[in-house]
Amino acid sequence: MHIQPQQIDVEIETEEDLQAKQAERLQAFGHGLGQQRDEWIRSRYSYGVDKRWLEDEDQYNAKDNVNKAASQMMTSVEQGYPVTTQNAKPHRSTVFIGLTRQKTNSAEARIADILLPTDDRNWGIQPTPKPDVAEMGRDTRMAGDKYTGEQLKNPETGEPLRMKDIARAAMQTAREKAKAMQTTIEDQLVECDYNGEVRKLIHDSAVLGTGVIKGPIVTNRTRKAWQPLTDVNGETVHQLEIVKEASPASFRVDPRNVWPDPACGESIHHGKGIYEREQITGRQVRDLAKQPGFMKDQLRKVLEEGPRRAAVFQEMRDDDQRDVTRSTFEMWTYWGEVDHDDLESAGVKMGEKDVLRSVSGCVVMINDTVVKAFPNPLEGGDLPYDFFVWEKVADSVWGYGIPYLMRAQQKVLNAAWRQMMDNAGVSSGPQIVVKPNTIQPADKQWQLSARKIWYATDDVDDVSKAFATFEFDSHQAELANIIKMAMELADQETGVPAIMQGEQGAAPDTVGGMQMLMNSANVVLRRLVKQYDDMITRPHIRRYYDFNMLYNEDEEIKGDFNIDARGSSALLVRDVQNQAFLNLLAAATNPVFGVYIDAQKLFEKALQAQHIDPAEIFKSEDELERIKEQAGQGQQQAPDPRIQAAQIRAEADMARAKAQNEGDAAEIQLRQQLAQQEAEMRMAELQMSREIEMLKMSNNQNISLETIKAKLADTAIKERSRKELFSAEQDLKLRVGSGI
Repeated sequence: MHIQPQQIDVEIETEEDLQAKQAERLQAFGHGLGQQRDEWIRSRYSYGVDKRWLEDEDQYNAKDNVNKAASQMMTSVEQGYPVTTQNAKPHRSTVFIGLTRQKTNSAEARIADILLPTDDRNWGIQPTPKPDVAEMGRDTRMAGDKYTGEQLKNPETGEPLRMKDIARAAMQTAREKAKAMQTTIEDQLVECDYNGEVRKLIHDSAVLGTGVIKGPIVTNRTRKAWQPLTDVNGETVHQLEIVKEASPASFRVDPRNVWPDPACGESIHHGKGIYEREQITGRQVRDLAKQPGFMKDQLRKVLEEGPRRAAVFQEMRDDDQRDVTRSTFEMWTYWGEVDHDDLESAGVKMGEKDVLRSVSGCVVMINDTVVKAFPNPLEGGDLPYDFFVWEKVADSVWGYGIPYLMRAQQKVLNAAWRQMMDNAGVSSGPQIVVKPNTIQPADKQWQLSARKIWYATDDVDDVSKAFATFEFDSHQAELANIIKMAMELADQETGVPAIMQGEQGAAPDTVGGMQMLMNSANVVLRRLVKQYDDMITRPHIRRYYDFNMLYNEDEEIKGDFNIDARGSSALLVRDVQNQAFLNLLAAATNPVFGVYIDAQKLFEKALQAQHIDPAEIFKSEDELERIKEQAGQGQQQAPDPRIQAAQIRAEADMARAKAQNEGDAAEIQLRQQLAQQEAEMRMAELQMSREIEMLKMSNNQNISLETIKAKLADTAIKERSRKELFSAEQDLKLRVGSGI
């Protein structure tokens, strides 16, 4: 029995069928991302964040519903439209005190001045500290090869190396590489005007409560460069060339055009991803076809569809919403987790699929059409966005700005000021009551004016009964107190006191008191700066470091480094540092402390503290080297200054001893002269006393004068001998310091 083989129909897919399936999957991929985007947009809108931003911006620009309505009415009048007065409300003041703008600008400027100094940066790159290397830096043992045991020597000097020498060399190499990495990142930030983008971020956070920055994003730049060229004659000339460069860059993003995962909590990096919206024209869509990675067929489809608005925006639209012209396209960029198959449908080769592996990528859509997709260039899958909030809100990435923090006091200010204006209008002149049938104005106009003539009828016998005025009290003092209290409360609620705005107020006049007051006023700013370090500086610079470690070809900048975010530690105490630098300049000349201080670096820091660029006043490197060489030669020829100092001290001691000896001898001679004069005076006194006594004795005893003289001569001989003996003894005491 012969059995016929069964025929199996094999469906062979053509290239067109495969392209159609891929296009269908790609369309489904874009539709799914569009649904997720609309869900996230509705979630933020349901929390009232978008409405709050509109109110914050109006308050910052000194607008509210009252003065906006008054402005619209005046515009209608100016354009010639009639304004009905039926059932019209009495006109009230619509003035608005722009205190919110002043507070916001002051705080924004202060934060920007701290975070973006002109002579320093608020971050740095430092080698990662390693305890084993630090311990090795104190090891004085000789170093040897771990394989052969042979003693290691310095290749330049040939001297044997110790373990601490190797550790110090390793730390020095790490510091040099960290400095090179810091210079590379700083150059990249300067090229993209990072400081300018950060200023926009700070403004957004101060006004809306949240600022967003994006980066690093690789951008293609074109710039003009004059390149040297050697002609046929051997002469060098410069020729203008257009240079194309691909470098990482950072950009500020409007927070109103960013929607992170609602389940992310207080950090967008905990969520699934983030959407960003941009408005582009049809010309920009066509220009995208020239950039690598964009799918031209999808771009053609977008241009054929035309601009389309997301359905969720049509649902939430109201009269206050700021909308753009309908001739622009909405380009959506999604960063975050993406399905493995969806990325492959966009032409991205992802390799083997693994359920446990999270795929992070970027997808660009125009309308709901995917036009570009690629994997996240960072291996960790980090989102290239950082959020900075002025005042944190629990379990939310959207913070409160200064307008929201002082909204209540701004309303009190406006209400009190408007009442004061209304009261001033009422109390500035009298209210007039007139009987119209008893008097008539001569010019037929009932408005008051100077030198106006009125006609009274014959029925009026007393004009005062037909015409009366009434005065209303002014309450300016009471309303002014309300305004003052509201301004003081605004200072406390926002943490931006008047002294931070340049107003001294009741601040003390002493330097110490003013410094203490400024330190107290900076407490809130310290918290904000530390918050900026944690939310922007550290993660953002860390991504630049990771990017350069992955893609930079220069091996001299690579190493294990840490990001030093020093905005809160170094830049807020600049005034104290400035004074410390000046004091340390004196310590650098001290022979005890000077050995620990690099005088040149210290002098550079002191100049920078005074906002002076050292490069502008320092001599050239060649001139400094020449001066140092001359100083070195002079030191070799001249004796050691320490020996000179010792010799000078010895000579001074000898001169001091000689002067002291000469003074002692003069003092001894003077004392001898004084003693001799005193002895002579004493002898004269004794001679006079002797003669007086002789006269008395002669008169009393009737003794002859010759007899008395003889007795006195005998007594005088004895006294003279005693005196000579006494004088000899005193002279001996003065010369040898002791008696007989």
